[in-house]
Amino acid sequence: MMKWAILFLVVVFTPYSALANDICDCEGSKKPGGPCYAGKGGPAYAGPGGPANAGIGGPCYTGKGGARYEGLGGPAYKGYGGARYDGLGGPAYKGVGGACYAGKGGPCNPANKGGEHCPAVCED
Repeated sequence: MMKWAILFLVVVFTPYSALANDICDCEGSKKPGGPCYAGKGGPAYAGPGGPANAGIGGPCYTGKGGARYEGLGGPAYKGYGGARYDGLGGPAYKGVGGACYAGKGGPCNPANKGGEHCPAVCED
């Protein structure tokens, strides 16, 4: 029974390991079978219908209205008031008391449980 449970977990969760990697800025093997293989049918294929499609409506589209749009009002906007603003009081502020502070006692300090409390916005 235990073998079946392990097999089930491997089969169910293996496809999701590629999702843990940011497919638009993929880091890893780009060879066939690797997590960043960009050939047709690969996990990082950027063509029409691909998981890393950078065309209009694709998950990696950086134009206005896209999930990675960095212009004013976009989800990746780094200017004042934006979701990725790293100035004083911003959600990605790296100074003392900021959400991305890596100094003593900060959420992104590697000594603080390996920085596991560091918000995703701090990864850029």
